Amino acid sequence: MGTLFFELALTFYFAGFILGIVAIIRKKNELDEAVFLLGLGGFGLHTVYLFVRYINSGQAPVFSMHEASSFFAWSVMFTSLVIRFYHKTKILNFSLILVFALMFISAFFSRIIPSLKPEQKSFWIDIHALTAVFGISLFSLAFVLSILYLLQEKAIKNKKLRAFLNMIPSLEVLDKINYQLIFWGFPTYSLALVVGLIKYYSIHGFLFDPKEVMTIMTWVVYLVIFYLRVKEDWRKKRAAYLTIFGFLLVIIGFFGINLLTESFHRLI
Repeated sequence: MGTLFFELALTFYFAGFILGIVAIIRKKNELDEAVFLLGLGGFGLHTVYLFVRYINSGQAPVFSMHEASSFFAWSVMFTSLVIRFYHKTKILNFSLILVFALMFISAFFSRIIPSLKPEQKSFWIDIHALTAVFGISLFSLAFVLSILYLLQEKAIKNKKLRAFLNMIPSLEVLDKINYQLIFWGFPTYSLALVVGLIKYYSIHGFLFDPKEVMTIMTWVVYLVIFYLRVKEDWRKKRAAYLTIFGFLLVIIGFFGINLLTESFHRLI
């Protein structure tokens, strides 16, 4: 039964993704409401799916590649909807591209509920995993907005692209939301890191796990971004480029480490 909700959510996201691409290419703002309704419908079904998995397993739905990718997509969609309601901005067409991509990837992994080792069954392990994925979802949306910021800046300078201006928020709004995503994403990711390190040390002592090393590297990059954004020492364009670099580390850590290394954190 739970799988049906996943398939339906994927279908809604796919429809929203296609319609969003059409709206972007044809620059038709009147399609925004349909994209929103499809995204909202997919999010509702997706929420039910994750809840069903939680009820069936008694653990956070983030301990397999299927679950983690799915929760990653859910977190991006949740944050996108919050941004839409709070800022009244047109970013859903673009964030749905990332949401659908993550859900599409998730569909190829095993949907069997993973069996955790006794030492991994813990409230704090759940908190660590959930906040880690939610934190990187905020970073990922900051990446999307950084791309939009650079495209918007180019559109302003290039008269041939001026029709693109109406499709996305102003540079000021994009930078403001980007700042907020980093402002909330960094503490969330930091909480995940601290809780994870404490639990990992209590189980294994000091070991250099590949996932742990990559997580710390990613944290350092976003610490720099967070510091420079709060101090406002960097020009907004340069901050956008560094945010894009940070996202590349997020993807390497999320997919590369899990799929290509032998790690305590490796997901099935």
